[in-house]
Amino acid sequence: MSQLLTERGLAVSAFEPVLAAVLGNRPGEWGAAVLAEADALRHGQVQLRDWLYCLVRSPGTWARRRLIDAVGRKPEQLIRGVEDGIDTDEEPQGPAPLQLTASTVAPAVISALDAAERLARQNNWETITDAVLTLALLETADEVLLDLLTKWVKEEGMSALLAQLRAKVRNREGGAQPLFEEQGRLNPRAFSPSGWQFCRRMAEDASSLGTRKITTRHMLYTLLGNESGALCVGLALRGSDVKRELHSRLSGELARSGRKRNDTLELIRDAMFDPAIRVLEAARSLAEERGMPGVGELDIARAFVARQPGELMRLFSDNNRPDVAALGASLDSEEEEEAAAPPRRLTIKEIESKIKERILGQDAAVDRVIPWIKRLRFGLHRDGRPASVLLFLGPTGTGKTQLAKELARHVFGDPDQVIFLEMGQFKTKESMSGLIGAPPGYVGYGDGKLTNGLRDKPECVVLFDEIEKADTQVFDTVLRFADEGVISDPAGPVRDGRRSIIVMTTNAGQQWLWSHLKSNPKARENPAALSAGLFDAAMDELRQRNFRPEFLGRVDERICFLPFALETCRGITDQVLASELKKFAERKIVIEVDESARQVLARHAFARSLEEGARGAPRTINELIITPAIDRLAEHELEDGTYGFGRLVATRRGIDGIELGVEP
Repeated sequence: MSQLLTERGLAVSAFEPVLAAVLGNRPGEWGAAVLAEADALRHGQVQLRDWLYCLVRSPGTWARRRLIDAVGRKPEQLIRGVEDGIDTDEEPQGPAPLQLTASTVAPAVISALDAAERLARQNNWETITDAVLTLALLETADEVLLDLLTKWVKEEGMSALLAQLRAKVRNREGGAQPLFEEQGRLNPRAFSPSGWQFCRRMAEDASSLGTRKITTRHMLYTLLGNESGALCVGLALRGSDVKRELHSRLSGELARSGRKRNDTLELIRDAMFDPAIRVLEAARSLAEERGMPGVGELDIARAFVARQPGELMRLFSDNNRPDVAALGASLDSEEEEEAAAPPRRLTIKEIESKIKERILGQDAAVDRVIPWIKRLRFGLHRDGRPASVLLFLGPTGTGKTQLAKELARHVFGDPDQVIFLEMGQFKTKESMSGLIGAPPGYVGYGDGKLTNGLRDKPECVVLFDEIEKADTQVFDTVLRFADEGVISDPAGPVRDGRRSIIVMTTNAGQQWLWSHLKSNPKARENPAALSAGLFDAAMDELRQRNFRPEFLGRVDERICFLPFALETCRGITDQVLASELKKFAERKIVIEVDESARQVLARHAFARSLEEGARGAPRTINELIITPAIDRLAEHELEDGTYGFGRLVATRRGIDGIELGVEP
């Protein structure tokens, strides 16, 4: 039985003082506020939701902020909605008990208090806090109550509340983390994912501008550089063109022509001026006030507007300055969704295995990439060059672009760690501004996909897709980047790509390959010779497009992707088919495809693979399985929404046909 609630009453001393006052801590009336909720609703026995009602009525509690303030409604509306949604006939009706004891509460209350004690003990809380109690109430609530609350704040709101409560309870560790570690380094544990990402971006911005010490202006430069950030959004809603007016002006002040990148700048106390440190300290206090375990970018924006309004306001002309108080109030009302925890770090063997599971039929290509992954993983960086520069050659649909994405997923831990540059967008030298941006005041300022990407993701895969489509003058910039690992933004910053993997893909040589295999079908049996011929044909085609010989000098590894063998097409069709059949199964529709039909699908995909690559497999399955299956459903659909049959069975018909039959 819970130590918090016995036959003698509620042990208010076990709760933190503020929470005890919310529940009722006057002498002789311990838990009176909870009893009052039960009495008002004529619950003959105190229910778990009575505790929740008590919390939502009190300003400042987690339950009040998330269940009431966040949705802009009143506590009475929530209480009425929950009560109307619960079958009260199952509960004894009548006056509430006169005392809150173990015998006057429902069993669910005892379970919740037991859970609260356990959470507090496991996470080193000396008393039961608001966060601990709220989490315990929600985690032990029955399905009916939890479903009603979820409908009230929507599923994403409930998920966010539970995640934030768990983070708050779990991150006790004796209070707030210090901003700096003993060695003077900025402490990553003091920040949430968004806050730490901001700090890394700030250091990158300051380094790229050649700065020796971070000022509040560098902090503002980074805040204004994040167009989706709360400060930029708040200013944009007030009519400001943040990028072309504010950020551009600040960039002109901070950038100095001829200044080199400062690669020695670190996130340490000595590399930051005191005003910048004080903004971070204020942000930490704001994060604690809103019950967050770490400082987020939103907290930094709020602290900056509160402590350094002059730095922001001076960027405006006198006749268009926003109201600082209103801007601060809008930031105070914002909520910040934090990113999920990063995935587990994979070993090299796991990376190789997972990539080969996703990239079928190109084991030789993967094997040539793995040594570069090893070099990067073991910290053997190359002075003044990117981690690797890889050229993927081969026909369309053979996995070149997909392999680049898999490298981002498994090497850098996130499929979004790709800067995807479709080189067909850069067919003229005027399109350079889309690649690296333009100087302040010119069209294209701040629009550089490569420079902005490296600012946000210095450790990533930079994918130049279909390089043969780019203007050669545009590609000269790419070659310099591949050679030196850094690239200059016309706005001033020098962006660092030396921790990135550069992948260039090309379909050059594809026409030669088609012609060669059509006249020599057995050429697929000699991959080495076919690879050599494809490489020579690709180089000839690139030279005809005015790619200069020094192009190859920047490339570390030239890797050919070859057309698929029949067994590879079978593996691809099996994967695609499993995914499609799962969609039908989720709708209670059973489709069975026997072995003979699967062989037909593989042969059709193989016949199309020379010109379509892996894309031929889903197209084949759609034509021979999915479309006929949908036609059968339309033919047999009944008024009650069923289909009048048990399953669909696909079998081979003739040499290369498939018949989809209906069975009871």
